[in-house]
Amino acid sequence: MRFLTPLLLSAAAFGCDNPFGYSYSADTVKVGHYEFEQYISSSFGRDLGAGYDGGYRGYTLKSEFEFGISANEQIEVEINQLYLHSAGRKGLRFDGVNLEYRRMLANPEKADWGRAFTLELGYSQADSGSGDLRTRYAFEGKYIFQHNFGENSPWMYIANVSSEVTFTPNVSESTFELQLSQGLAYQLNKNWAVGLECVAVAEWVEFNNFEESAILAGPMMNYRKDNFSASLTVMAQLTGAPANRGRLNVAEFSPMEVRLKVAWEF
Repeated sequence: MRFLTPLLLSAAAFGCDNPFGYSYSADTVKVGHYEFEQYISSSFGRDLGAGYDGGYRGYTLKSEFEFGISANEQIEVEINQLYLHSAGRKGLRFDGVNLEYRRMLANPEKADWGRAFTLELGYSQADSGSGDLRTRYAFEGKYIFQHNFGENSPWMYIANVSSEVTFTPNVSESTFELQLSQGLAYQLNKNWAVGLECVAVAEWVEFNNFEESAILAGPMMNYRKDNFSASLTVMAQLTGAPANRGRLNVAEFSPMEVRLKVAWEF
């Protein structure tokens, strides 16, 4: 029985807790409980139209407040800010707010596959690349899958499939985006987990004119103790279209991203 101890500790540590930085888990916050998550996403080396900017650094700051409203439902409020350091701009700018509803369809602790969906409304006022002011409204739907590989397994797999429609009234432009994110994590002990994440995204203008796409992937590390959790993911762009630096699209996507997520549940 001694060899089962690490696995039992791993299962107890994982539960429904989400170790990933880019993918969301299928569980919801318990009724009467709250969770605060702070994301700091850093991107480097984008081309904003004046050539490759090796000094470009962009930081997306997202603060999420989650509230449990039933046994399988929660509401989430997001506040977004943007800090840019580039040849054309330097400084912090308020970006916008998002409101999200999530419903768990199958509990990943009880079902072979946990499932959930989210509906999100968003408002943004700053371009994530240049920081220029513009108004944009968004609606996103997301379907979440989660598999915990059995009660005593240290493995967890999560996949998110999402579609988003945005409208920018300044230029009367609508876009449609599809995104798939996946994560595979292994619980080393009750505090530490490691794994891999991958994100694939594609966008069309006016729903039928292909605009851009990219695939990013990289390692993830998570630390959890009691109600505190911290995740660090490093993503490299593997390929992008239309390619403008080798096989990468550095006009719309960063060649490298780093995301830190810290969370407290209370």
